[in-house]
Amino acid sequence: MIDEGILAKESRLIALYGVNAQTSPFLKILNATFKQLGLNDFAIGLNIRPEDFTYMVKGMPNSKVKMALYEPEYQEEAAALMDIKDTCVAQSGLCDGAFAKDGKLHGVCFTQRAFETMLPCEGVSVQNRRILLLGGGALGRALLPLLGVMGAASVDTADSSVEAADAAIKSASSALAGIPTDVIWYQSGMEVDVASYDIIINAIDLYAHADKRILTPAGENKKLVLIDFVRAESAFDTLAKELGCKKLGGDEMMRAQALSVASEWLGADISCDDYEKVKS
Repeated sequence: MIDEGILAKESRLIALYGVNAQTSPFLKILNATFKQLGLNDFAIGLNIRPEDFTYMVKGMPNSKVKMALYEPEYQEEAAALMDIKDTCVAQSGLCDGAFAKDGKLHGVCFTQRAFETMLPCEGVSVQNRRILLLGGGALGRALLPLLGVMGAASVDTADSSVEAADAAIKSASSALAGIPTDVIWYQSGMEVDVASYDIIINAIDLYAHADKRILTPAGENKKLVLIDFVRAESAFDTLAKELGCKKLGGDEMMRAQALSVASEWLGADISCDDYEKVKS
């Protein structure tokens, strides 16, 4: 928790809700980012039990804290609690932040903003790239329209439910117009010709299963970029070592998300220099 004695009168507080928010690596990165940007604002971690989450979220308009972020375990549940949803939240069902205004909760999806911030800072482009997206759930639905807007050459979506993958693609049909898409039946550890893709995104296994084989690579592709959102060593770390390719993960996404929050909610000017200087 932040010591109230160090807060300036103009300091704004952002609450981070999670089961273990007070020890979350994201909390540390948020405050390191605000400091790097010269802001007097702070994030505070609030450990919330699942049975208390709805009550805490709905009570925010009447509390002193008017901005909140949600850890991954609560992001889908939060979406259903919003009075007003931005386009990403409404389309994907993923809500990782909210602010209170005029007694109403406004849900936002910083995942898209963070993805757009991270890629150029890492020297990665989606334009004219062949994409394999693993997962047609809420995170996959948040990313699909963005891949279309960013000019992907093609997008294949794999899910254990082909119906879910097909529905996810259809939900982003306007953004994906003119871009070849395909649906793949996902099976854990399935063989993938890695030379057929430039970027593979893991939106299907969001936890630290380093010993789990999400997919089995066929062939070689050292130019492949692997992207996931796991905040610890993951299956994609193992895969990146096997292929000798670039991997972006939870640490990079958290830094990019913190910068996006600072820009969107706190009015900060952000750059890739700030992204490089903020380390977990």
